[in-house]
Amino acid sequence: MSEYQMNIIGKIELEDYSSIYDYMAIVDKNDNIMITIDNPENINIIKQMLENNSFIVDMDNSSYDGRCLIKAFKFD
Repeated sequence: MSEYQMNIIGKIELEDYSSIYDYMAIVDKNDNIMITIDNPENINIIKQMLENNSFIVDMDNSSYDGRCLIKAFKFD
């Protein structure tokens, strides 16, 4: 099982979506990904992207220096 990390800084723009999806595609079955987000507007977008790509999402709404942490596990 591998662990991946992604940091998203600022607002997600249209051109960012393909890069995010490409990174999610690297994550294999039974792997984990941890995403830190500094813009609250991005939280639901990323959560939905993960769920649509076979991830189980664990929202940790605690903030660290104003950032939110999302942990996810790929099950398929």
